[in-house]
Amino acid sequence: MQSNTFGVNFLIRKDRANKDGLIPIYCRININSQALKISLNLNISAADWNDDLQLPKKNCKNSKTITNVIEAFKSRIYQVYSNLLASNIELTPANFKTSFIGKKTILKTHTLIDTATEHNINFEKMIGIKYSYGSYKNYKTTLKYLIEFIPIAYKKKDIPLTEVDYKFCDAFFSFLTTTKACKNNGANKQIQRVKKIINYAIRLGYIVSSNMGTYTLSFKPAKRSALTLIELGKLENLSLERKDLERVRDIFIFQCYTGLSYIDMKRLEHKHIYIDDKEELWIKMERQKTGGSFSIPLLKPALRLLKAYKILYPDEDMVFPVLSNQKINNHLKILQELASISKNLSTHIARHTFATTITLSNNVPIETVSRMLGHTTIRTTQIYAKVLDTKIETDMAGLKKSIK
Repeated sequence: MQSNTFGVNFLIRKDRANKDGLIPIYCRININSQALKISLNLNISAADWNDDLQLPKKNCKNSKTITNVIEAFKSRIYQVYSNLLASNIELTPANFKTSFIGKKTILKTHTLIDTATEHNINFEKMIGIKYSYGSYKNYKTTLKYLIEFIPIAYKKKDIPLTEVDYKFCDAFFSFLTTTKACKNNGANKQIQRVKKIINYAIRLGYIVSSNMGTYTLSFKPAKRSALTLIELGKLENLSLERKDLERVRDIFIFQCYTGLSYIDMKRLEHKHIYIDDKEELWIKMERQKTGGSFSIPLLKPALRLLKAYKILYPDEDMVFPVLSNQKINNHLKILQELASISKNLSTHIARHTFATTITLSNNVPIETVSRMLGHTTIRTTQIYAKVLDTKIETDMAGLKKSIK
């Protein structure tokens, strides 16, 4: 079997300078002693080109962009070369050019806004299958911020993916924390989503690698609030005249005793309630957010609410008439004032209350709590595992006696 010779070089064609004195960059591919030249559709001044390195000089204005295009071009060339060898097609300049030029996207410059828009369109199609609507909304917000930021920072509507680097991240973080008044963690979350969009572009072959690697995301530990048993009792014992407030209070209390997130509470149907061989009632579902399954035995306060709403709504598939998250949080603010609770009530604080006050503070192992919350790792549960001062006092009481 005859062996093939193959080589790749990048050069400038000084004989083809344009009216501005810029010279086109070409790739010369040597195949079995025959040469094939392909234009990169890029121009550069002769003074900015390094013949030895076959790259633009570092002080060239567009050095990074041109270098990335050359690297992507080179990667594509060797991919086509490998494919031709694997398919036993004769390696000739004509066959190589046909395989290479057949890819219409080779020389296309992919931009950040266009790629983020494409990412979100595909993301939306997977809502309820792979992703949640809440995650999709977050990416929509990121795109909205990018559309606002890029014209301010770059004086144009969009930028190439290759320009999304450390400098971009630093400027975007500044924009988010000043112009948009985002907190540290919120701003880092936005940049984290941009990183995921860049990784999406890499998987599709739009760029070879990310230039964001040197930018480090620094998240501050979030402070998780949870209601004490006394505060929970204040809510449970509230006498309410408004039925809408009463329903929201009951839904919130049910979350406190089950750990259900808002979206899973909204999805809860009677078909998710199971009776075991000991006649105990359980909730068995899959989390909307992660798809992970979870099982929760119903405590007495939750059982009372379950039975009460079955009587109120006997023909409904849904267990509770759950309003929108925004409306529930608005109602919770009213309930917070009526119960004289200083903590800001939200659907999130109910889940935290179940994790800390109801379970972990009552010696339920963290592995069990993690399973009931539907977490994929215990590390996630540890965020909720805030040990209350009263629990520390109880645990230390025995030690104090022993030391005496």
